[in-house]
Amino acid sequence: MKEFLESADLLQTIVVDTEVNSTRARELVSGLSEAQLNWKPAPGSWSIAQCLEHLIAATEGFDQYFEKAIASGREKRSVDGAIPYRPTRLGGWLIKQLVPEATRKVPAPKIFRPAESSSIKGALERFLQQQERFVKFVKDATGIDYNKTKLRSPVTPLMRYSLADAFVLTVVHGRRHLGQAQRVRETPGFPS
Repeated sequence: MKEFLESADLLQTIVVDTEVNSTRARELVSGLSEAQLNWKPAPGSWSIAQCLEHLIAATEGFDQYFEKAIASGREKRSVDGAIPYRPTRLGGWLIKQLVPEATRKVPAPKIFRPAESSSIKGALERFLQQQERFVKFVKDATGIDYNKTKLRSPVTPLMRYSLADAFVLTVVHGRRHLGQAQRVRETPGFPS
């Protein structure tokens, strides 16, 4: 969280961190077969492919909300230059729940759960495409007061937080599940 609070240009930090997540995902699945990507360390746990599917679903779930928030921010909340990130109370709390260092398990909302299938194909390619769409939204938010521009959560209309919070959430959520996928790959019994 500190890196976002101290960033001189939040949107650029988000873009760079998103690219880091994309690179990490490429390295993580490099050379793995579909069988390895779909291997689960235990019943009820996720495979590497399911971790990626979950990130795709979660980020994709925000697409329409990003579009609306950016359009609204452009109309009502223009600014000149970068502004410091100030998390909302709810957004800051959610981010703390999702950072990779958080030890508490947070169940995935039903709309973001990956397929139970053990034959997910093309997860990395779809993940990277969604990452590109996300970066486009971030770049489109240039010139908007992203702290005051609010959006609804795709999980429930009762939750509202800032566009900036949603961007930060997307990055830290990616880190969390890429770390989970790495642990799957390092699990004893991972197929060679």
